Amino acid sequence: MIATVETLDRATASVADIALRFPHSIDILNKYRLDYCCNGKKRFDEACERKGLDPEKIWREVQQNNGGSSIGKPDRFESWNLALLIDYIVMNHHQYVETAIPEIKGLLNKVCAAHGEDQPYLLSVREDFISLAEELLAHLPKEEEILFPAIKQLEQNALTGTSSADDLTIPIMVMEHEHEVAGALVHSIRSLTNNFLPPAFACPTFLITYKMLQEFEDDLMQHIHLENNILFPKAKLLTQK
Repeated sequence: MIATVETLDRATASVADIALRFPHSIDILNKYRLDYCCNGKKRFDEACERKGLDPEKIWREVQQNNGGSSIGKPDRFESWNLALLIDYIVMNHHQYVETAIPEIKGLLNKVCAAHGEDQPYLLSVREDFISLAEELLAHLPKEEEILFPAIKQLEQNALTGTSSADDLTIPIMVMEHEHEVAGALVHSIRSLTNNFLPPAFACPTFLITYKMLQEFEDDLMQHIHLENNILFPKAKLLTQK
């Protein structure tokens, strides 16, 4: 279970625990590229050490900034009811994915046409993004048409005291696995683009493409965090009642 206690033991806390307990820490975790969503269940210390980072240094940074809030990022999602959280995810994150994918595909096609012969890694970036787009566009309807309505019904049943035989453990596991697949593709794109650092010769279209790819990753990480670390654990608890 994800810990949300007032204080955390750094030695046992996962990266997701920290993102949940200290919402402001998401910017810090992003800065150090610590995955708090797809692989957020890893212990914080272990995740830092695998990247050659000093967990004590980052922990102090989180504690020193405790109480801050990222502009434009609503906090305390864990206190929202599940129906509201689902609606937010669909309207904010799902709609963004559907809008951004064709824009980024078009930009990648232009960049590959102009620079793909000299910079063949761009073709791999485009291939990974196409795979990511296909994965997400197949994934979102499963949530919107099947899993999310079932979670809303579970919550409604709990509020009215109605018993429910629905067990969403396996459907949630399937969605979490698909999140891992998407996360791996995002990490591959980040690696291929050298952390979205454009080359010195980059034209405006090249710069915009990298900027939009990074924005897409940032949005997807927050999107998956809300589902893996807040929505799904709460839904699992309802199935146990």
